[in-house]
Amino acid sequence: MSVKADKRRHSPIRWIFILLFLIVVLIGVILGVSYTKLGKINSTPMNQSKLVTVHEDANMKDYTNIALFGIDSQTGSMSDRGNRSDSIIVVSINNQTKEIKMLSIYRDTYVSVNGHYTKINAAYSMGGPELAVSTINRNLDLNITQYATVNFKILADIVDAIGGIEVKVDSSILKNLNSYIGDMNRLNGGDSPKIKTGGLHTLDGNQAVAYSRIRYTAGGDLARAGRQREVLQKIFAKGKKNPFGLMGAMDKILPQIKTNMDQKELFSMLLSIFRYDIKGQKGFPFDQKEYKYLGVWYGFPTTLKENAVRVHQYLFDTENYQVSDELRRINQKIINVIGY
Repeated sequence: MSVKADKRRHSPIRWIFILLFLIVVLIGVILGVSYTKLGKINSTPMNQSKLVTVHEDANMKDYTNIALFGIDSQTGSMSDRGNRSDSIIVVSINNQTKEIKMLSIYRDTYVSVNGHYTKINAAYSMGGPELAVSTINRNLDLNITQYATVNFKILADIVDAIGGIEVKVDSSILKNLNSYIGDMNRLNGGDSPKIKTGGLHTLDGNQAVAYSRIRYTAGGDLARAGRQREVLQKIFAKGKKNPFGLMGAMDKILPQIKTNMDQKELFSMLLSIFRYDIKGQKGFPFDQKEYKYLGVWYGFPTTLKENAVRVHQYLFDTENYQVSDELRRINQKIINVIGY
């Protein structure tokens, strides 16, 4: 066999190894750039002395729980105080399987905010992430110590970066949707078109934010929270398929995030991104009654205790969870208000 023929026979194998090497190098470059860019996130530790956590459920040790807050600042301010959290989502990650479950908490839910009974979305405005996270923990018996806060503008930037998301739009919400699209064009800039008909549409950034903000339609805040979870789920699914789109928008997106997770923690999560899979999304309270109390509309959990038990079954597969003494006291005070 000639030397020339021998080279021809081995060249395909050699090129496979070269290709694999280039892929490894490319991945390394992407991750390296990502780690550097993660430093653009506004990372600020929480005051641990002000943070309340509850550890009654032993199953929670197998999960990482993170609170996501969406603030609707008309000025773009990311201030910890003075901005109510219009979107509150608990993200629970199974540390072994990397399966994710999301739990929206309806903004009008009547809860104890450090002994003051009001809507849960007021906690962020009153005491920043420490009080907001502590309020979730007190009223749901959770152990959350990590949070991330974004303004709604970031949602538009992310959707645009991945080329839009497909959403089935119900014709009954078109009037409200188009009104919100106009608001988003005014606040974020842009000229996103109105949606003329119901059906499947690829929404751009401003349209997607408008879709997730609609509230004054059938289902009210419950339907609104469901649309927010739907948009997040579609962003996550498409972002996994188009990571380079997100990479290109990192400089614009990352400075709009505020969190107490450091660069190393965020990078560790990034390394596992393709293993994550959203397995469920629900809203809290599972059961509630809406009443006007002292001139203000609230969503009253019926009951807080029973809803908390269902939270632990849903998130952590805990059967017959026994709530903490403090949650039991909060539950009784809410019962005293609504009469049952």
